[in-house]
Amino acid sequence: MKKTLLILLILYGNMGLTDLKLFGSSEKLELKTTEATLVVDQKGILKIIQNKGQGIQINTSLDDLWKIVLINNLKNKEYEFTPEKNFSINKSRDVIRLSVNSFTVENKVLPVNAEFTISVKDDAFCFSGSLKSESDEWIFKELIYPDISGIKINDKNVKIYWPHDFGQCFNDPGAFGNRSFEYPSVEGTMSWFSLNSPEEGLYLGSHDPLQGAKKFNLTYNDADRSFNTGVFFPVYSSEFLVPDIMIKPYSGRWYSASKFYRGWYDRNFKIASVAHWANDCEGYMLTILKQQNGEVMYNYKDVDKLCDIAEKLNFRLIGFWGRGVGGHDHLYPNYMPDNLSGGREEMKKAIARAHERGFKVIVYTNGKIMDTSTDYYLYNGIETILLTESGQPKLELWKKHENSTPYIFATACPGSALWRKTLLDLAIDAQSLGADAFYIDQLAQCSPVSLMCFSEHHDHKLPQEGYSKYRIMMMHDIREKMKENDPEFSIMTEGINDAMLADADLFQGAPGNINDPNGFPELFRYTFPEVIGVTANADPGLERSDANHEAVYGLRHEIMSRYPADADYLQHGNIPTKESYSNITGPPDIKKFTEASAEEVTAYTHDLFQFENDNADYFRSGKFIDEEGIKISGNEIMGKGFINGGKIGVVVWNKHLSEKRDFSVSVEGYRLAKATEPGKPEINAFSPLDANSIRLLIFERD
Repeated sequence: MKKTLLILLILYGNMGLTDLKLFGSSEKLELKTTEATLVVDQKGILKIIQNKGQGIQINTSLDDLWKIVLINNLKNKEYEFTPEKNFSINKSRDVIRLSVNSFTVENKVLPVNAEFTISVKDDAFCFSGSLKSESDEWIFKELIYPDISGIKINDKNVKIYWPHDFGQCFNDPGAFGNRSFEYPSVEGTMSWFSLNSPEEGLYLGSHDPLQGAKKFNLTYNDADRSFNTGVFFPVYSSEFLVPDIMIKPYSGRWYSASKFYRGWYDRNFKIASVAHWANDCEGYMLTILKQQNGEVMYNYKDVDKLCDIAEKLNFRLIGFWGRGVGGHDHLYPNYMPDNLSGGREEMKKAIARAHERGFKVIVYTNGKIMDTSTDYYLYNGIETILLTESGQPKLELWKKHENSTPYIFATACPGSALWRKTLLDLAIDAQSLGADAFYIDQLAQCSPVSLMCFSEHHDHKLPQEGYSKYRIMMMHDIREKMKENDPEFSIMTEGINDAMLADADLFQGAPGNINDPNGFPELFRYTFPEVIGVTANADPGLERSDANHEAVYGLRHEIMSRYPADADYLQHGNIPTKESYSNITGPPDIKKFTEASAEEVTAYTHDLFQFENDNADYFRSGKFIDEEGIKISGNEIMGKGFINGGKIGVVVWNKHLSEKRDFSVSVEGYRLAKATEPGKPEINAFSPLDANSIRLLIFERD
């Protein structure tokens, strides 16, 4: 598509904002997409108006369009610049220039210039540009651009779709208030958000092929029912290319915004091809063998006990956490097998025994932190730890037991070549033990904005690169090396963001809290339906409502066995009490998994997993389509669709905990072919659905 550019060359001098007509024309500048028009008027107001019905409008002054912070390296002093009225407008053909290139401090013109552009690209308004300093004395610290105010949607039913975790939806802008998210991180899993009325929406997103660090802000102003938004970039450089920031009014529901982002993503990135066994797995059973305080739940020779538990629940992937000599959350990154638990050879035998019984094994590593009590930290810390701007390490405290002293961990920086080698060596070691997968804790949730590293002992040149550029490099190198030796070897990490999708097979920490009033897993699931999200469940039992919630969204499941009472519950069915965890700082939610007997919880978990496996065309290989093209009705009934070839499976859930519910489902252009439930291969499709139960309705094309 041919671009029409509106180039804003930032000027500093004594000239005020000047009407266009003083340059020989009173013509307004316009840019058009198929759905909207952008205008800069004679008063320097940038307006975006939706063509159809004008339901979406933006009115923002060029005086407020950006903010730049410069650092004087000689004086170690910061200076902030905004447009205010210190520029003039020059119009030539289809280009508007804000003339001349100068920044002024104490009447001295700095050797610095900035250029911003607005164009029409991919049928959206694209804000981009560049910053450049000609002197080592001055560098850019940060930029906010574009800073857009006066966003109004003329409908009372405006919703905000926000990419925190797997997604959030805010039905009340007043309750939303002022929020921000950092990308790429678990706070900002995608670099876009949208505002939507029932019939139209406004998309704002960064289309940055480098997936660099940035922060999005959105504020709702109750007084005039308007929104302000801006994008913050950490720069710390003499040059910076502003990546494309896209503003797009559109018709329809939020699906249009999701498809627009995914279309750009697919033109620039490729999602990892996942191993068959990982794609087909139900999730995993996380098992801590040895706790932080040295308490042992399982020795390596006890692997058959773990296999027995997994078999009853129908899990086929078993996690070995707390596998090292220090136990869980202690002595990282030292993961040498514990000789008191059987040593290296016994661990290899345990994994081989699990394989003989048909199970896969994943082993744990933390990708972010190191124990400050280790020789590794003492001798290698200066080469590997993240240093703040003041030159101090960034610390975390982990205390699992009330009667223990907290363990102190320092944050590592992926921009350290030694730290990247350490993680790669640990992955190679895990593979040599016979493991099928490698879990890297905390890594995908980290933000390159909050975790900027100012160490001079690492590879990165800019402080934000450690958890943007080099984190991706580390994951890529680990994945490539592991796949060379075993194409089926898989990588899992905690948290999720779309910058990591090329280098991990599974992502743990998908939303498991069905009571979050703003939780909206649909957002990420619809945008990236093929990505495997495993829920976070810190309990040894999978409560029925949670299990159904996960199944409806096509998420994978998890249970955790972390403490002796958990192991006793899973092995023997003994119900723990509050006293069972009296010394634990983060105990399981006892009420949640003990309202039914251990036998009932186990039986439903097993049947649900079997139901999903029997209908893998939808739960494992189907494309999540949410409710698009599907009509669902019924009190306390929810349902989601999965398409595979010429068929659509709709999973319907009666959320009421004690009463049956009537419901109806129809799919445009499809006819009902079959209905099935866990434990019931054939059932009357529209018979009342039992309390807290799910049903799969399969539709075929007419």
